[in-house]
Amino acid sequence: MNKLFSTPQTLSHPRYVSHRGFQPMAPANSLPSFEYAGYLRQWAIETDVHFTRDGVAVCCHNDTVDATFDGTGAIREMGWAELSRLRMSQGSRLDCLRDEQKRMPLFSEYLSICRHYGSVPFIELKTDDVERVMALVRQAGFADDEIVISAVSLERMQIARRVSEDVFIHRIFTTEEELPILAELGNAGLSWNIKDVRDCTPDKITRPHEMGLKVCLRAGVKGLLADGVFEQVIFVRERRVACVLPAAEVLKQGCCGQ
Repeated sequence: MNKLFSTPQTLSHPRYVSHRGFQPMAPANSLPSFEYAGYLRQWAIETDVHFTRDGVAVCCHNDTVDATFDGTGAIREMGWAELSRLRMSQGSRLDCLRDEQKRMPLFSEYLSICRHYGSVPFIELKTDDVERVMALVRQAGFADDEIVISAVSLERMQIARRVSEDVFIHRIFTTEEELPILAELGNAGLSWNIKDVRDCTPDKITRPHEMGLKVCLRAGVKGLLADGVFEQVIFVRERRVACVLPAAEVLKQGCCGQ
């Protein structure tokens, strides 16, 4: 068994994956959203990694900055000096953040937060350069079997497996036909294109489990449960409400009147 899953989960203590950080309290893929997720002891913190024109690894969901930053252009065509001057233009509680907290995070900063809080790095590849991503993860002090590499592309999953036998790989929005391929790759998991965990049927869980695969389920729009069960959506939603309290402590600023 991969040591990521060596500790059994229960209904009251599932493995939460904070999707792009803890979005109810800060913009997606921002440093504060990662900090919130770590502070709340989420099992894993998910992000997306890109490389800039000059080879700097950064965290952003889209290939371009247009939708979420006050600029325009493709990340791979922009240098870090240019990107670092941009500021987030949308997201939860954006007006609560200091100016520096609104810039695009470096991948190294994300990894440092994961290390500090003991959260699993759950890394979605937005690049084919898996070897370079893994090199940065190792430089940050993580062993291959302490992280999750995730991708929409099955080809990137196959590249990741060639790079490391020990890294756990996660296929986003898989299909029934791909299950045997993932099972053959081994040490793997998947998520279905199901937006609400309550819409998941038992066979979506049991069949992958029978093939030795883990299952990651969406819990609402912005959260994921790693290998969870249907009822856990209740706990995620309750926990979202309960997690509003430590805002000022995590952001290190008394924002929005807190």
